[in-house]
Amino acid sequence: MTRIIGILSGKGGVGKTTLVSNLGVTLAQAGRKVGIIDANLSGANLGLHFGLISYPTSVHDVMRGNTALTDAMYKHPSGVDIVPASLSIEDLDVEPTNIRQQILEHMSDKDYVLIDCATGLDRETMKAMEMVDDVILVTHPELPTISDALRTKTIAKKYDKNILGIVLNRVNRSDELKKENISAFFDLPVIGVIPEDHFIRKSIEAKNPITLEYPKHKISHEIKSISHYLMGKEYRHQQSLVDKIKSFFRK
Repeated sequence: MTRIIGILSGKGGVGKTTLVSNLGVTLAQAGRKVGIIDANLSGANLGLHFGLISYPTSVHDVMRGNTALTDAMYKHPSGVDIVPASLSIEDLDVEPTNIRQQILEHMSDKDYVLIDCATGLDRETMKAMEMVDDVILVTHPELPTISDALRTKTIAKKYDKNILGIVLNRVNRSDELKKENISAFFDLPVIGVIPEDHFIRKSIEAKNPITLEYPKHKISHEIKSISHYLMGKEYRHQQSLVDKIKSFFRK
């Protein structure tokens, strides 16, 4: 059965799209069939993370009713099927619609469909939330961002969505709020802690998810751990001495 998971954040800039792209890759690497959809209609960039610059059909066309979802789907070498949103300014006026039925019909072979939802609580987010079964909240461990994520949690509960947990992203050593405090505050498990690291930016510039560009990086292993959590498996990574030395010199 296909699980449709929405990746949500209450505020922009927390690395939601980076998580979606890399989580899709690690699930595919684990042998799962994966599709990812960019439902951030006014802030599309999911395709760019995979090097998709120009494409004739997008999720905007699907939401207009002009084409089927399969016609807007692009296969990445990693095995992930990507449904990007349009980068054209002419498509900004497209009305967001619930395409859940198309997902169930045309992506029924997928184990997971990850939806990169719009930031905030506007129409785009609400329509995207209608499509999903489960939700992952992405936040930075600072009070304003956590406050926004808490509001997003409240709305997701009103929509009767199953919230799988929280991913803390772009975490710095200077952040005062710790994993345990945030878990208690949300009454949800923290299923991943991803540090701020310039290798993320380097992978985005390379138009290749970090789990492919730098598969042995600590962030890649943390995202693999999140994907294992979704699959109900335990992830154990034994870092070799060589990897520890490489990790030290990357800092």
